[in-house]
Order: sequence, then structure tokens, then C-alpha cells
Amino acid sequence: MERRRLAEIQRRIAARVKPGRLERAEAVAGADAAYAGSFAAAAVAVVEGGRVVERTTACQRVHLPYIPGYFAFREMGAVIKAVRRVRSRVDVLLVNGHGVAHPRRCGIATHLGVLLRIPTVGVAGRLLCGRVEGEPEESSPVPVVHRGEVVGYALRRGSRVVYVSPGHLVSAEEALRLVQSLPFRGRLPLPLHEAHATAERVKKRIINGDAEIVIKG
Repeated sequence: MERRRLAEIQRRIAARVKPGRLERAEAVAGADAAYAGSFAAAAVAVVEGGRVVERTTACQRVHLPYIPGYFAFREMGAVIKAVRRVRSRVDVLLVNGHGVAHPRRCGIATHLGVLLRIPTVGVAGRLLCGRVEGEPEESSPVPVVHRGEVVGYALRRGSRVVYVSPGHLVSAEEALRLVQSLPFRGRLPLPLHEAHATAERVKKRIINGDAEIVIKG
């Protein structure tokens, strides 16, 4: 599918975004994916009360190369499968990627939130668009501004900076407060750290020739 068509899909999704307000954020899930050849191995980890209460996985063949700004189309299918396998309550989903801090206001967190109709927040390791208004410190995050709009925040954790942006049904300020309230493991909040580690384990199983996990998806 050509980029112009993908961009138009993103614009339509972005037009459906609602800021919303989190009624509660006790059960926070993280979603991430790892790659083994032509397969995306996705994982979701649900954290409640500081502990993982559920993990789900899914894998799916990918048909697009990595293209900056169109990341969602590469791994979204596997992530959606993993999310739909969750049986626990999920109040909000953290996604390893951007939300509205995106040239067309439609990063993977936004795309997933609109399609799944759930609150989502993007947490990314690098800036995709906009400028950071100042130097983020541990206790002092700073806004990310794009086209005159605050689309997220830069938050320092140790020596690393993460970029937090709302996906769907969450404001930028709520997204930041949520991520700040969570325990971190390395550069990632706990739900994303656990999802990342789980996806990496599935990836290794695929690389080692575990055909059953591919067949089951």
C-alpha cells in the first residue's frame, strides 16, 4: 500500500480521537512487539497493584518494512490480537510508540486506541516530530510542541529521556501523570518493560524454530 493511502488512513483515524478523562487507572497494560524475520511477536502485560496479573502473546506475519511515521501498519495486527486475548480488566493501555506526537497526530497508540475504543498512551524512546521546550529533568518534565500544540511531554529517567503522548481518551497531562506514577524498570514503565521482555521471549522461540507458536499466532 502506497504511503499516500496510509497517510489518509491516519488522518481519518486522527479525526476520531477524543481527549477523554481517565476514570481510573488501577489496571495498566503495556503492549510491545519484537521481530523474528517476517514475524511480529506481540505481547501485552497487565499490571495491577505493582504486579503482573496477566500476560498474553500473539504473532503475525508482517508485510511492510519499517517506515518512520507508519510504524502502526507494521505491527498493529499482532498487537491487536494480543490485546483481544486479555481476560483481565484494562483501564488504560501503554504502547511502545507515539500517540498524537506524530506528524499526522496518529501514532500507533492513537491508532490502537481508536480501533479498540480504549484509553491509550504512547511512550517512545525518541522524538518523531516537534520540539522539546527546555531540558527535561527527573522531577521536571517539559512539553513537546508541534505546530503550536502541546502533543506530549519529555520525561527524564536516569540518563534516558522518554516521550509521553496521549493516544485516545486521555489528555496530555493525564498521560504524563499516569506514566510518572508508575514504577520504572530501566527506561520503561513496568507494564511496558514486562511486555517488552515477554515479546523478546516469544521472538527467541520463533528464531529457535518453535513452529507451534507461529501456527497458533
